[in-house]
Amino acid sequence: MTWRELRIEKMRGLLWGIIAVVSFALLGFLSSVYAERMETDQVERVTIYGNRILSTERLQSILKPYMLQRLEAINPDSVQAQFTRHPLVKTAKVSRIYPNELQVRIREVYPIAYLQGNTYFSIDADGRILPLPDYGMIYTLPIITGIENPDALETEKIVTDAYTLNMLQLLIRLRQQYPHIYQDISEMNYTDEQGLKLITSSNSTPVLLGIYNQINQSCATLDAFINQLGFGSVLPAYRYVDLRFANQVVVRERK
Repeated sequence: MTWRELRIEKMRGLLWGIIAVVSFALLGFLSSVYAERMETDQVERVTIYGNRILSTERLQSILKPYMLQRLEAINPDSVQAQFTRHPLVKTAKVSRIYPNELQVRIREVYPIAYLQGNTYFSIDADGRILPLPDYGMIYTLPIITGIENPDALETEKIVTDAYTLNMLQLLIRLRQQYPHIYQDISEMNYTDEQGLKLITSSNSTPVLLGIYNQINQSCATLDAFINQLGFGSVLPAYRYVDLRFANQVVVRERK
């Protein structure tokens, strides 16, 4: 081997040595970066938007199993499904916000009324029985009382009894056509003796609307009477208002 060849061979060995050192250094650097990424990629924060009925604590408890897991490993669809299992959650959207945050936006189911059975429930416009909000009866909604079979009320069931269905249809109609009357109902029930009776929220005034086939006309008469009084959108504090007689509004003043 000539001197030139020996020198080339020596340079080649030195070059391979440098490559090996650089490779090991690069591997160490990448390993440290990966290890750091593994730590910073863990879920450390959750942000929830849109909840008014459900407490933040309840929603955070759903996310608790995901804390300190790698963000990349979490399936948003799976988390969303856990939220929508709750009867008061209509939709949920879960997003991964890098480096370490889960963000949840929910739409809740808003009830149209409360039901008084052996305990209190809420009910939506589709007739589905719901639990009360976490914070209790936070909305000023009508309470449907006088339910014939309160033992049959069960969360997530659809009501089937004629009494509750008739009340529900009436409330839907009032909310659409006479929202100011709907918003002022504290309680409602139906008896064969008095027909439909509402109690107002503003002044606890009983309002007798009559039997079912009278109710449409009675509601129109009540609306016209409220407008004629000129006291805004609510009834004054009467002892009672009776609309069971055709084209008449019978009131009794409070002393």
